[in-house]
Amino acid sequence: MTRTTVVAGVGPGLGSSVARRFAADGDDVALFARSSDYLSSTADEIQAETPGSTLPVETDIADPTAVASAFETVRDAFSPVDRLVFTSGSPSAGGGIVDVDPAGFRDVIDTRLRGAFRCLREAVDDMVDEGGGTVVVTSSGQSRRPSEDVAYAAARHGTRGLVRSLAADPRLGEADVQAVHLIVDGWIDKPSLRDRYPDHDRWMDPDQIAERIHDIATTPGTVHANEIDLRHPRDEPSF
Repeated sequence: MTRTTVVAGVGPGLGSSVARRFAADGDDVALFARSSDYLSSTADEIQAETPGSTLPVETDIADPTAVASAFETVRDAFSPVDRLVFTSGSPSAGGGIVDVDPAGFRDVIDTRLRGAFRCLREAVDDMVDEGGGTVVVTSSGQSRRPSEDVAYAAARHGTRGLVRSLAADPRLGEADVQAVHLIVDGWIDKPSLRDRYPDHDRWMDPDQIAERIHDIATTPGTVHANEIDLRHPRDEPSF
């Protein structure tokens, strides 16, 4: 059976690895991102390398109208959404409460927290109606500890609360919809970071993270995950 998977936040790193992994199963995979050039070329590459079908959808996660339109595009091209993996990020606003730029703070919240809310609302509505599905929202260790970057910390803490509250909704359990907050506690290996930081012995392989996400979404059974922590084996846990 062909599944429809949406990957929100496709860039050169985790998002593209996740899209490629689900397409390898023959899924219909929609890729959301703001960069149309990268999005189209990545979708074409995945389509050529896997048995899945890909659909690049240029989407500003911070724009409610754009998100609603993107999901309608997916439904028209494929079917209602079976899986959502939200990996969208945003530039850091930086700074503590006194120093942070209010506009930058708003942008981080609009993308990381409100963007997650918008995508979850669209996808979960499909899944409840269809009787099953999985949403995975990736985050970081800052979702459960303080940070000098108040905008980033606020968005991460808020996202954790959003997904955990979603998982506690009895309607999701009745419909067999799984909501997972995935903490990626450490650096993800990608070309842009390798150029800036020479010490990457403890960075995590995005393809291996994508494999874990695939396992979460595809393992059948009577037990749902809610929160999972991933880290490099030589790193100490942050909890």
